[in-house]
Amino acid sequence: MKGITCLEIASITALTILFLLFASLNMGSVMMPSSCWHPMSAGEEELQVVFDFGSVQQMKEVYIFLGDEKRTKFDIYGGTPPDNWKILSSYDNDPAKHVHFCSWERINLGNKSTRFLKFVFDAEESEGKIGEILVISAENEKIEPVKVSGENATRLVDEQDVIKLPITQKYGAYFDEMYFVRTAKGHLNHVEPYEWTHPPLGKLIIAGGILCFGMNPFGWRILGVLAAAAMIPIIFLFGKRIFKNAAAGFFAAFLLTFDFMHFSLARLATGEIFILLFSLLMFYFAFDYFSKREEEGEGEGGGKKTPSSLFLSIIFFGLCFAVKWTAIYGFFSIFALLLINNLRNKKPIFSDYKIVLAGLFVSAAIYIATYIPYMLAGEGHSLLDVLQLQLRMFGYHAGIEATHPFSSPWWSWPLMLKPLWMYSNTLDGTAMVSTIVLMGNPAIWWCSIPALILIGIRLIADKIRKREYSFVSLFILIPFLLQWIPYVVITRILFIYHFVPNVPFMIFALTYWTTFLPAVKTLTKNSSLEKKALSKENIIKCIVIAFLISIAVLFFLFYPVISGYPVAYEYKESLRWLSGWAF
Repeated sequence: MKGITCLEIASITALTILFLLFASLNMGSVMMPSSCWHPMSAGEEELQVVFDFGSVQQMKEVYIFLGDEKRTKFDIYGGTPPDNWKILSSYDNDPAKHVHFCSWERINLGNKSTRFLKFVFDAEESEGKIGEILVISAENEKIEPVKVSGENATRLVDEQDVIKLPITQKYGAYFDEMYFVRTAKGHLNHVEPYEWTHPPLGKLIIAGGILCFGMNPFGWRILGVLAAAAMIPIIFLFGKRIFKNAAAGFFAAFLLTFDFMHFSLARLATGEIFILLFSLLMFYFAFDYFSKREEEGEGEGGGKKTPSSLFLSIIFFGLCFAVKWTAIYGFFSIFALLLINNLRNKKPIFSDYKIVLAGLFVSAAIYIATYIPYMLAGEGHSLLDVLQLQLRMFGYHAGIEATHPFSSPWWSWPLMLKPLWMYSNTLDGTAMVSTIVLMGNPAIWWCSIPALILIGIRLIADKIRKREYSFVSLFILIPFLLQWIPYVVITRILFIYHFVPNVPFMIFALTYWTTFLPAVKTLTKNSSLEKKALSKENIIKCIVIAFLISIAVLFFLFYPVISGYPVAYEYKESLRWLSGWAF
C-alpha cells in the first residue's frame, strides 16, 4: 500500500472534524446540579417544602433532577397556606418498577394557577437525593420562587442557571446510560457494581471520562465521541488497504461519518461504540495479516513479518469481549477466515495456533484485569467470585424473559423495520419535541443489501466457473454473516444495536462495487469506443457523487431525530417513512 498523501490527510481530517462538530452539538452539558437535598435528613415533620412565587402564576409542569438511584416519592399541592391546598400531581420513581439515575423527570401540573407549591414527601419511602427542581410556566419559561420554606430546601433551587430550556438529553442520563453511568461512578467510588450483566471494560472507559471531565453528561459521553471519531481515519486506512485505492478508503470513511447508528451510539454512554471500535481494529489487523502473507509469498522467510498483526487482532478481540460477550461472533469470523486463508495458501490448517493461543492468553489476562475494580469493591472479592459472576452473567442472559416495546427480531435489522426509540421529551406543549432514535442511514443500509447479495452471487459464479475467488469478497461476507446469523438461535429480546459490528462490512460491500467503476475506460483503446467508455465513466462518477450527496443529505435531514435536537413535531412525524418507525 502506498504512503498517505497530503490530500488524503486533509480530506480525512476534514471528515473527522466535521463529525466532531456535529457530534459535540447538544451532546452533553458540562454542568449538572451538584448540591442535593435529602428529605430523610430532616425530621418527619419537616418532610415538606413550600415554594412561594410572590404572585399567582400559571404552572404547566415541574422538572425534578434525581441525584441518585434511590426512591423518591412525593405529592405536589397548589393553593395557599396553611390549609387551602389541592393536590396537583404525584411522583414515585419506585426502583422496583423504573430505573432512574442522574436524570430529569417531568411532572405534569396541567396549567394550574397558584402562588404556592407544596411538596410533601413520603416519610417511609423517600430516600433519594434531589439535585434541583424547575417549575415551568404555561409560556415554557422557568419560574423561580422568591421564597423556599423547609430545612436546607434552598438547595432545591440554588442552581437554576445551570439548566437552559428546553430540557433534553443534554442535561442528564437516558436509556441504558442509567445502568452504565451509575456503574461507572460506582467503580470510581469502589462500591459494588450496579450493572454486572456485562463485563466491566465499557463502564471503566466511561469512568475514565468522568474522572477526567467530571460527573456530568459531557464527561460520561466524550470518550465515546472520540472513539467514534477515531474510526473515521481507521476505516479510511482499512478501505485503502482492502481495495488498494485511496478513493475507496475515502468512500468508506465518508459513509461511516454520515451513518446514523455510528453517530447516535457515539453520544450514548454504553458499551456499543467501543465494541464497534475494537471490532473494526480486530478486523483491520486480521486483514493486514492475511494480505501480508500473500504479499510475502511462500518462499523462505515468508510470513515472518506477519504474526504481530494476527496477535494484535486477537488482542482487540479480547478488548471487545471485555465490553460484551457478543464479540465472540467476531472471533469466530477471524477463525473461519484463518482456516480459509490457510487452505488458499496451501498451509497447514492450524499453522497459526501459537499466535492465536498467545493472543487469547493475553486477552484472558486483560479480561481478568478489568475485574480489579470489582475485586476491590466493598469488602473485596476473590478470583473465585469473578468466576461465579461469569456464571451468573450467563444465567441472566440465558434466562431473561423481559420484554421491550422496541425490541426487534434479527432478520429485520438490515431492513430497519423497527429502530430503537431511546429518548423523547415533548416541549412547548406538543409543538416541539426532542427525540432520539437508533437506526442506520437508509441509503447505506438499504443499498448494502443488494451489494452484499451481488458479492455472494459473484463468489458462487466464480466457484461454478472454477475461477479463483476473491478473498476480499469472503472477508466482507463471512464476518457479516457470522456476526448476524448466530442471533437466529438466541431467544432473549434483541435490539438493532446488536447489529452494529456489521456496519463496516455493509460499508465495504458498497465500496467493493465502486472499485470496478474506473475500469470502464480501460476496456478498449479504440478511439470511438474509448470515447463512449469515458462518457460512461463520467456518468458513473456522477452517480457515485450523487449517492454520497444523498447520504449526507439524509444525515442532515434526520439529524434532529438521531441527536435529540429540538424540532417541530410535524417535521419529526414527516420522517416516519415506515409504519414501524416510532420516534
